[in-house]
Amino acid sequence: MADPREEEREVLNSIYDSDELKISDDFLVQYRLGDHGDIKSFIVNITWPKGYPDVLPLISLESFYNAHVPESVKQMVIAELNSVAEPQLGMPMTFSLIDHLRENAEKYFKLMDSTETSVSTNPDRPVVPTEMENRPKCEKKEQLTKAQKRRQLNRTGQNGELPRGWNWISVVKHLQQTGACSQPSDNI
Repeated sequence: MADPREEEREVLNSIYDSDELKISDDFLVQYRLGDHGDIKSFIVNITWPKGYPDVLPLISLESFYNAHVPESVKQMVIAELNSVAEPQLGMPMTFSLIDHLRENAEKYFKLMDSTETSVSTNPDRPVVPTEMENRPKCEKKEQLTKAQKRRQLNRTGQNGELPRGWNWISVVKHLQQTGACSQPSDNI
């Protein structure tokens, strides 16, 4: 009989996009809830141990991507997913776990927002400006290509100044373009 983890991997890969669900060779399932790069998103790691689905999967939100998620929200999500998984022992349950995440996504995001605002508006915690806020912002120089630098050097010279007479008009060339004014001559 085939490994039930392999069968569930094939089924889940056929249901979900590779952007939102990834399953590694060691049966680590990573599901991203929310849009990539959005503050209202996080990744849930579900590991299928040997004996799965007769054994509960290991659920974790410990990931660098989830650094913005408050610890209380992480614990609540893990507890809810474990309570959803327990009655389904003996059956593939990852689809049900992901479905539960999708149904409750708004609730999790609202909790994340309310937890962040309560932390940021905590009157007991003094607001201390960081070094990054105190530093004056320096303007970045315009990045030039080699060809642009060479052209600029040819125009300005070594010291960066324009050569003397760069905007002078050539009198001879000017007269050739306009033509000499013919003055009526008095033939006496």
